[in-house]
Amino acid sequence: MTDLLDLRGLLDLIVACNDDDAVWKTYGWVWAQEGDAASVGFHPQTRRGDDATDDGDGEPEPPITTSPRLWLYLEAITVASILDVQKQSRPLSGLDDYAQALDYYSQHDTFLDHGEPAPRDREEADRQGLSPGLYAAFDLTLETVEPAQRKAAASLVAEVKALSVGEALAQVRALPLAVARNVDRAASAVLQARFAAIGLALQVTGYRSFPWQERVQAQAG
Repeated sequence: MTDLLDLRGLLDLIVACNDDDAVWKTYGWVWAQEGDAASVGFHPQTRRGDDATDDGDGEPEPPITTSPRLWLYLEAITVASILDVQKQSRPLSGLDDYAQALDYYSQHDTFLDHGEPAPRDREEADRQGLSPGLYAAFDLTLETVEPAQRKAAASLVAEVKALSVGEALAQVRALPLAVARNVDRAASAVLQARFAAIGLALQVTGYRSFPWQERVQAQAG
C-alpha cells in the first residue's frame, strides 16, 4: 500500500511542479479520505500511472486500498488554483488557512476569496522570502561586469529586456542591473545559462512558496 500524504506533503508536492502546466501534465485526480483537509490523507494520482479502475457501474475505484477508503477529492490543477487564490488574497497564509480554503471549495464548488491583500501583508511576505505567486520565484541581478565584457553583456541584456543596445549599455555601466524579477525556476535556469555562456554570473535571490519551507538564500548563478 502506498503511504498517503498529509496536507503539508500534498501542498509541497504540488508546488514542486513549479508551474500549472507541469501540475496538469503530472497529476490527474487527487483522492482523499473523508473529512477535513487538515486531518485526512491524500493520494495524488499521476497521469503516467493512471491506475483508477471502474467498478462496473461507471464509478472509478481508488487507485490504492486504504482504511478508511479513499474518495475522489479534486483535480490536482484545481487544488493548485485554490492554493493560488488563497495566497494571492492572503500572502501570509499558513497550513490551516490553506486547509480552510480547500474545505470551502470542496463544499461550495467556489473559491474562498478574501479580496485584495493588505499592502503590509505583501510587504511582510516579501520580507519573509515568500513568492508573490503559488510557485517558487527568482530575482536575477547582474552585479559585476568587466569593461571587456560590457559589449557582450549589453547585447544580451538588450535581447532579454527588449531594449536598444544603447539603453542596455547604459544599464550595464550603471550596475547593479535587475535582469529579471519574479521568474519561475525554468526561466531562471535558462537566463543563468545564457549569461554564463558569455562568462557572466547572475546573483540569484529565491522566494519560497510557503512559510514552512526552507528559506532560499541568495546565491551566485
